[in-house]
Amino acid sequence: MNRKRLFDDLVQLSHAYTIAVDDDYESIIVKNFNLPPGYNRGQIPVMLMIPSRYPESAPGIGKARVYVPEDLRYQGKKPEDFHDNGHLNGWAWWCYEWIEWNPCKDNLVTFFEMLRAHMTNPELGDN
Repeated sequence: MNRKRLFDDLVQLSHAYTIAVDDDYESIIVKNFNLPPGYNRGQIPVMLMIPSRYPESAPGIGKARVYVPEDLRYQGKKPEDFHDNGHLNGWAWWCYEWIEWNPCKDNLVTFFEMLRAHMTNPELGDN
């Protein structure tokens, strides 16, 4: 992990959001993530696990998961990319299989912009 780059990206992110970072820089929580219209909440906390090879590896992919509150709903239903999580009480996993990530241009601010875009008009599950 490029700690200097991560630190610089966290400083940039802190200009847009209130954030909390764990002592080992393995996860961050954005406390005031604004959701697109249609969700049962206007703002939520979002937890992001930082990949061990950041920024070469994109956040939100593989074991570097994104977590959102488990009661989050879009138009009264769970989005398809929303999965129950057995080990973090109160959190659910927002699944990304792939994102367009350029480690030379993208950072944590652009990641959260991508997340918001991905959360706009999501596919809905059967519930």
